[in-house]
Parts: sequence; structure tokens; C-alpha cells
Amino acid sequence: MNLSKPTLSALDSLNFFEPTEVQAQTIPLLLNGEELIVRSQTGTGKTAAFGIALIEQVIADKKRKGLVLAPTRELAIQITKDLRAIGINHGIRVYAVYGGDSIHQQIGVLRKGFDIVVATPGRLLDHSKRGTINLSHFSVIVLDEADRMLDMGFRDDLNLILGSVSKVRQLMLFSATVDSGIQKIARTYMSNPSLVQVGDQVKVENTEEIMIKLNRREKFDALTKILHQEPESRTIIFVSTKKSAEYLTQKLYESHVKAQYLHGGLVQNKRERIVRNFSEGAFRILIATDVASRGLHIEDVAHIINYDEARDPETHLHRIGRTGRMGAKGKATTFIELDKLPERNFSRGGRGFSRGRSFSRNQGSSHSRDSRSGGYGSRGSHSSGSSSSGSHRPSHGRGKPFGEKRQYNR
Repeated sequence: MNLSKPTLSALDSLNFFEPTEVQAQTIPLLLNGEELIVRSQTGTGKTAAFGIALIEQVIADKKRKGLVLAPTRELAIQITKDLRAIGINHGIRVYAVYGGDSIHQQIGVLRKGFDIVVATPGRLLDHSKRGTINLSHFSVIVLDEADRMLDMGFRDDLNLILGSVSKVRQLMLFSATVDSGIQKIARTYMSNPSLVQVGDQVKVENTEEIMIKLNRREKFDALTKILHQEPESRTIIFVSTKKSAEYLTQKLYESHVKAQYLHGGLVQNKRERIVRNFSEGAFRILIATDVASRGLHIEDVAHIINYDEARDPETHLHRIGRTGRMGAKGKATTFIELDKLPERNFSRGGRGFSRGRSFSRNQGSSHSRDSRSGGYGSRGSHSSGSSSSGSHRPSHGRGKPFGEKRQYNR
């Protein structure tokens, strides 16, 4: 890939030796200055894919400034850490700006100068209005999890930002899905982008998933049974509301099961402390709303439990994407309430692949030759992966183990 020696040295120290599929397909194109729409699921190495390209572009021309837009604070913080690790030998200045943190502290840091800013859209526009960030200085721009930003109502903010950045720019758009909203952004702000697709759009995790049909009143007993059967497993339990997270945490505490909750109503410092403590093993059970479904990169999460079903298939996939990382096998359990909602079949089968850390030591190289026939706009579509159909037939889950299993392998 003709990466600079300082970048290669940093990747070496991170034990990143072989590129993942999305990295192998996108980095050379991005280094060539191409604009890309990349559809790839969480955990496939997207951050390193755009991070390596972004850092190489910035160091090649000191006049260039990089901008990464992310939907949540947690994801912005994680991306900043990853970019700093990759660019450590270049001495580049990477800063995160997001809501919930002191804007005056951010202003003080930005005044010292920066090479790359990682931002949530709302806070970036706050800085732009204050004059502490000049959007026209950014010429290499990444939209990470663009579909989620549209889902969260950032469409107008994105239009304001993309309409204000440098007219001579390179735009990289990373998304788990490519729908009409994504295509509209591409038509408006990108110049003949190529589409790179890696893996299936539905199921990509090397994850064993169990569906359990039960009545609402049976859910808590089923949950405690699972937790007692796995006394050492690091587990994330997803619920639908902030009140549910707090209530379930208290109810588990009364049953002598220690857990902590995470939701968007907590102040930023507390959220960061909870995530750090969970990552460091201070406690093993985290009850969370969908604030944790994206951007939460914690190693060795053995089990994801959907205590409340996700609102849509994409959120479901991102939830269970918190397990099975770094090529490890994951496990996910979803409770389906018989007396509340009709059954939803989020797991639509398809070829999975083991999800590893970017440039994983043992992943090996399995890169398919790119094809440019047909595709998006006037450029072409780079696509890999095939799919097969499948469906779940969940049982009532009254015996041991709960539910019916389906294994997704490479």
C-alpha cells in the first residue's frame, strides 16, 4: 500500500500485520484520492481503513486538515483514540469535540492548532458559529456511520457542514447500509464516488444467536438464570429506555447480581467512567440503552442479551456486534415477548465472517480482486461476499439451554 514508515511502525506496535477485507479494498483507493461510499458492518476494521488513509493524506500535505463526523460522543472518543495510536509517530494533533463536554476547554485546545478533528455534528456547528473552527479549512472528510447520523436527525446539520467545507475536498462515506438518504448525500456532495461493499448487509458476525419466546413476566427470571449460568462472562444487556435500564439494574441488585447502567441521560464524565470501569473489568454486567449499540469497542464481551427487542434490524445487528470482536466467537440472546409484540425475525441468515481487530495478527489475507464493472454513479462497484437465506424458529425456551441456536461461521 506504500504506507509511510512511521505509520507502518505504529501498526507494527499495535500488532496489526494483515489488513482486513475492507482495509485491503479501500486504503489504496483512498490514498489515490478517490471518493468512496463504503458499506461494511461494524467490527470489520472500518476505523483503521479510513484512519490510515486520512493520516497519510494529512501528513503528505501539511495544509490539509482532516474531519471525521460521528453520530455519538462515545464513537467520537473511540475514533480519536484509534487515530492517535495510528498516527503516534507523526506527531499529528487529533482532537475530539462533542456535546456534554466543556466547550471552553475544547476552544483552548483547538487554539493550539490541530491536524484532524473528530466531531459530532451539533458541537462542530457550535464551534463554527463561535468562529473557533473554520469549516472551509477541512479538505479530507469522513462520515462514519452515516446511516446512523441520518436516523438521529442530523440531515440538516450534515448539509450545513458539507456545504461549508473546502470546495476542493475528498469525501469518504462509511455506512452499514446504503439507502436513498445516503445516495442523496453522495449525489449532492461527492464527485463520481465508487461503492465498496464488504460482506453481507444483514449478518456478518461470527456469532451464535439464541432466540427465546416467553411472556413479559418470565423475562427477569430467564435473565437471572442466564447470568447465574455464566458467572464469569462479561455481558451487555440492552433495554429500550433509560427508566428500564435503571429499574433492571436495581432489580438485579436486589437479587444479589451486581450491574451498572449506561444511557444518554448521564453526564458525559460519568458515562466515560462507566465505560472505562467496564472495559477494565471493575464489573462484568452492563445494562444499556442503544447509546451503547455503536461506538462501544470493549474487548472480550462474551454475551449480548437483548432484554428488550431492538426497534429495527440495523439496531439489532449493531447491538450484537458488541460481541464476537477480534475474531473471537460471540453469543447473543434475544427475548421475544409473546404477549406484547408480534415476532420479528432480525436474523435473516447469510454468510458471516469472523470479526477481528483491524490488521489482526492471525487473520491472514483473503482479498478478492476488485471489479469495476457496473456500479454506483459513473465509477463502479467493488463488492465482495455472498449471502444465503435462513430463518429462526424460536422455541419457548423452557428447557436447558434456553431457545434455539443458530451458528454463523466464516
